[in-house]
Parts: sequence; C-alpha cells; structure tokens
Amino acid sequence: MNIYAVSGLINAVLVSVLGVFVYRKSAVRNLNRKYAVFCFLVAFWSYSYSFWQNSTTSEAALFWCRSLMAGAIFIPLAFFHFIVSFLNVYQEKKKALKFGYIIFIFFLFLDFTPLFIKGVSPKLSFDFWPYPGIAFTPFILIWLGYCFYPCFLLFKAYKGSSGLKRNQIKYLLLGILVGYTSGSTNYFLWYNIPVLPFGNFIVPLFVALMAYSILKYHLMDIKIALTRAGLIFLIYSLVLGLPFWLGSRMLDQNYWWLPVIFMGVLATGGPFIYSYLRRKTENIILQNQKRYQSSLKAFSSTLIFIRDVDTLAEKVVSEIMCSVKMNFCALYLKEGEAFSLKSEKSTDHTQLPSKIEGNSRFIDSVKSVNAPVLGEYLPPFGNVKLGLISPLFFNRKIDGFIVLGSKEKHVMFTDTDVDVFSIVSNQTSLALSEIYYFKQYQKTIEEKFKLLVEKGRLESAFQISEAYRHELGNIINIISVSLANLSFEGGYEPTKEEIEQAATSISGNIRRAQRVFNAISQYNENSKSEFREIRLSDILNNIIEEHKEALAKYGINLRSDIDKNIILSANKNFIFALRYLLEGAIGAIEYVNPGNKLIELKLERRDSMANLKISDTGKDATADKAYKGVGLARAKDGGIRYFIARRIIFDHQGIFQMNSFYDGKGTIFDIKVPLLKRGE
Repeated sequence: MNIYAVSGLINAVLVSVLGVFVYRKSAVRNLNRKYAVFCFLVAFWSYSYSFWQNSTTSEAALFWCRSLMAGAIFIPLAFFHFIVSFLNVYQEKKKALKFGYIIFIFFLFLDFTPLFIKGVSPKLSFDFWPYPGIAFTPFILIWLGYCFYPCFLLFKAYKGSSGLKRNQIKYLLLGILVGYTSGSTNYFLWYNIPVLPFGNFIVPLFVALMAYSILKYHLMDIKIALTRAGLIFLIYSLVLGLPFWLGSRMLDQNYWWLPVIFMGVLATGGPFIYSYLRRKTENIILQNQKRYQSSLKAFSSTLIFIRDVDTLAEKVVSEIMCSVKMNFCALYLKEGEAFSLKSEKSTDHTQLPSKIEGNSRFIDSVKSVNAPVLGEYLPPFGNVKLGLISPLFFNRKIDGFIVLGSKEKHVMFTDTDVDVFSIVSNQTSLALSEIYYFKQYQKTIEEKFKLLVEKGRLESAFQISEAYRHELGNIINIISVSLANLSFEGGYEPTKEEIEQAATSISGNIRRAQRVFNAISQYNENSKSEFREIRLSDILNNIIEEHKEALAKYGINLRSDIDKNIILSANKNFIFALRYLLEGAIGAIEYVNPGNKLIELKLERRDSMANLKISDTGKDATADKAYKGVGLARAKDGGIRYFIARRIIFDHQGIFQMNSFYDGKGTIFDIKVPLLKRGE
C-alpha cells in the first residue's frame, strides 16, 4: 500500500468520524445533517481514493476512479446546500441549488462511461492515473463554480457578522478552502500538468479546523454524539477484538469454532450492552438537563388555566429562569405592528429592548421558523447575545416570542432543549389563544348581559308602573270615599267625628302613597349600585334588631334559625327586600291580630343556593295576590312593596315564592339566591 493509499484511508476515517459526530444529536438537527452528508461524501471519495491507489489492475483502478468521482460530483453541492441553510438564504438561492442537482445528476449518469473518464494510464510515479473524456472539462468548470460560490457567500456573510456567528463563519471558510485546495491538486495530472496531489496530506488540517469550529464555537452540539461514538468504538472493539485475539491463540489448534461462537454471542449481546451503557452514560451527562426539562414539561401543562396575559408572561419567564439557570429570559408579545416586552428576568442586568418593530430583520427571520432556533442563526437583537428564540403563534401568525440568554457555564442548547421549548411555546401559545378567546367571549357575554339587564329594567319599570297604578288607584278611591262622606248634599252636615275620621283616613293614605313613592325611588336608585360580598346572617340580624321595638309593641314572637356562614353577592336593594318582607309580616299580624302572633326565620344552605324562609300568622297572601288586593291585609303600605321585593330577588338571579302554610292563617315567603363562588 503506497503513501497515497494510506493518506486516503486516514482522511476517510477522520472525515467519517466527523460526520458521525454531527449526524445524530444537535440543536439544529436538519442543518447538521446537511453538513454530515457533506462529510460522508468526502469520506466516500477518500475511501475510493485509497482503493484506487491500492489497485493492481487497470480495470480495478478505473472502477475505483469512477467510484470516487461519484462522490466528488456532489461534494460542492452538498456543501452549498449546507451553507445556504446555515446563512438563512435558502429561498434566495433555491434556483441555483435546483440547477446544481439537475446538472450533477446528469454528470453522475455519465460517470461510468468513456465520455467522463476514458481510462487510466501510468503518469509520473502512479501506475494508473485517469485521463478525462469529452464531458469532464465542462463538468470540472461547473464543479469549481459550485466549490467557490458558497465560499463567496461565506466571505460576504463574514463581513456583515459579529461575535459567535463571525467565528463560526471564519473557521468554516478556512476549513473548506483548505479542503477544496487540497482536493483540487488531484486534477492537475488529469491534464498532464506535472503537479503531484500533495494536497491530500493536508486534508487532516481541514478536519482539524472543522472539529475546532465544532468544539470551540459549538457549530453543532456533539457531546452526545461523542459519547455514543465512543461507546460504539469501545463495545465493538471488544465484540470483534476478543474473538480475533482468541482465534489467534488457537490458530494451530482444531478449535476454530470456539472464537466463532464467542463472536456470535458477543455480536448478539453488543446492541443490548450498548443500549444499556448509552442510557446510563447519558443520564449522568444530562442529569441536570433532564431535571429542568421534566420540570418545564410539567409546568407547561398548567398554563392553560391562566386567564391573564401579564400573569402568564410573568409565570413563563419566572419558571424558565428558575429551572434552566441562565443569564436572562424575556417574553415579547405583539401590540399593533410592534412586539413589546411583557416580562423579563435577568441575573446580570442585561438591557433588553423594550420594543421590536414588526418589520425588522429579526422579526422577519423569526417568522420564517416555526420552532425554537439558536439565537446565533438570527440577525442581531440590539446589543444582546441570545441563546435560544422560541416563537409564539396565534391563528398561525406569530404573536410573540420567548427570548433566552446563555446557560450557566456557557453550556450549549441541545435538540432535546429545542423539543422541550417547543412544548413550552405551544402551550404558551395555546394559553394566549384561550385568554384572547375568553376575553372576547367575556366581552360578548357582558354586552348581552347589559342588554338583558336593560330589558329587565324596562320590564320592571312597566310592571312597577302597573302595580303603582293599581296601588295609587286604591289610595285615590279611599280618599274619594272619605271626601264623599264629607259632602253637604241634601242639606246633610257631617258630624265632627265623621270629619275627623275622614281627615285621618286621607292623611293615612297620603302617608301610604308617600311610602310607595319612596319604595319605588329607592329601588331605582339602588339598582345602579355595585354588587358586593355580604354575610346574610349579619344582614338579617341587623334587620331584626331594627324592628325589635315594633315586635315588642304588637306582642309578636320571633324565632330564628340562621346559618352564619352564608355569603352572597348583592347590591343595596337586597337589604330593602328583606326589610319589606319582615315589615309586611309585622304589619299583617298587626292588622289581623291573630291569637298566635308568630314570625319564623330560617336560613340554610342547599347545594349552591341560600334558602331563606319567612313565615307569619297574619293570614294568607297567595301568589296570585302578590300585588293585587293584599294592601291592608298584608301591610298598611300596600302590596307594591312585596312586588318590589320579588323583583329584587329576581335581579339577584333568585327564586321568590309565596305559599299559604295553614289555610287562612298564615303565609310563607320562600326565597332562594345563588351563593357567592370563591374567585368571582
């Protein structure tokens, strides 16, 4: 094996290892796989190169020459594809990329024909060197164009970049220039230019530059890939090495089957051993990472219950900062045409922009992704160095984003971080949608409620006016009768007693009308008051205390059984309703003067309702007489106050019923009102 075959084999191994490192696990998986494809093509070219240089026949040499060119054809195109993705210019260079695939696939079909490589012949110190066919020269010109065009794009991006991105581009550019320069020295002898392919010996420098870029500037996250590659190397060194060692010991003995069986056993157990060690090793390496990832997943499931944007933003930022340990975290939401800072936390006093314009380059770049992306792959965000950006969406349009700084000790974000923050972003977006929809629904309900309240008020006003008309008619009739008794018709002159009696009746009905006016006025005024939390037992006890004197005056016995833990939401009218009912019961007993003068109050909780029963022995007031014909019988102020009390209970979404509990001898007022729900 000559030195060129050895160098080709070494280069192939090195580039293969580099490709494996970046293929599986990374924070930008699709981007790294494009780079891994480029590495594998270079490795294929290098392996074929080694076999070509080690060939002993012209047929084998020609086959391996054509084989290595099958890999070489797509090397610059694979790198070009990687670069346009890395620089976020894929859409701009899409046509050039498509043209490249079409033209290089065409050359691939020509590769194993004399049109591309005619044959091989001795040149300088080489026994078999290829010479080109008619299609090779146009190919090499196009090939060189696709080699150096991505280098031009990198150089252009390098001049406009800074920080981490600039260093990444620098080492990518240096590495690929070294790789292309070393590889291109193979083509001089194709055209009989006496230059040896010395560049093959500096391919390791290309690998070293790429590896340095990866390790130093985390172009790709390879910690897990290194761990897995190391485990594979260790396990399969044992799986293959131990049987060969055992076989070499038994080379002169007739036990060849023993190492074969041993190899079969180890080969069968190898994947299981690898899987077990991989899980254990990764659990140790990623212990802290898995801890905060589990914490964030559990937290994200609770976001749907938050009903306020500011609370949501603060909780998301606080939880991320507490779990991940980074220098800052912030959440931006769209307001008009810009994105405003809603919440932020920082450990190093990072000054974040308070607003980002919606037409900025940064926002345009965030719009182009639908998943978390490393900050270094986005345009500058003020003077702040970003770690990860996680976009938020509403109706498939970007509604905001979560900005993450660097982790402690500059630990890199991994693809599992991306997966977790995708969950956090999706749940945050869903919670925002719920909040927006809830607010819209609440607004609609409030508007409908206002219409219903207004409708209820109009209905109440109409019904009260009817009740008022009836009650006022009674008062006017009584006054008219009293005045008629004072007439001097037919020479009749009323006595002094009749005049005094008529005057008393008129003045009493005037006071009664005054109380009716006051009741209506109070209802209208208090209906505008705000609802507030009240303890119903306190209200009832206060009303009872107010009427102690009247109860004692008419010898009325009052029994009460009141639950002290019943809370309602009510306005000022509710107190007047209860007062009207108690005063009506007292007035009815005073008017009827029964032998058993008793009023009973019972307040209890039933499911989600407060149930209040007020009963008295002042004769019946059936439901159809709620405000008709109950005036003097139920209270000297008239039945209109009962109607107003019933209307007030309805205003509080309650139920009001009047029932006779003993025919002709009493009435029960049965009232049910919803209890106050905590959190309202």
